Amino acid sequence: MEFLDHFTDQTFIPGRYFMWSPASRTITFDTRRISSNNGRLALLHEIGHARLGHRIYKYDMELLQMEMEAWDIARDLAPRLNVSINEEHIASTVASYDSWLTKRATCPDCNNFSLQRGRDSYGCFACGAKWVVNWRKDRRVKRTIISRFSNALTNTGTK
Repeated sequence: MEFLDHFTDQTFIPGRYFMWSPASRTITFDTRRISSNNGRLALLHEIGHARLGHRIYKYDMELLQMEMEAWDIARDLAPRLNVSINEEHIASTVASYDSWLTKRATCPDCNNFSLQRGRDSYGCFACGAKWVVNWRKDRRVKRTIISRFSNALTNTGTK
């Protein structure tokens, strides 16, 4: 594909989505959308991840930061390649990550937004519940409670 020829320093794999793989140092691109402006913008975003050397993140906020940084690279590359910068498209993709992250961090017991404790574990400030989540961004968020706060811990027998 002629558009990909601009990036001889990258390895591209045809597929059904756009994705940077730090493990294989490859960029998968959606063969159905690569001809569209938004498809090319998405490819430039993945090239941004590659150029920035983005790796696996531990905390959700790191993911959001990496996404914004990759979009900045896409914005820089786009004018040189006659790709229109579609801020509405960028805002929509960032919002989808924000929605995913919010679902992960919302307590399954009391619905309070809570604290991420590790890569896939969370704890609630309000009710004390702890839960783990599935990792994949292309799946529905599944939260599994691993412990609940016990009132027995606060009852010391004093009146």
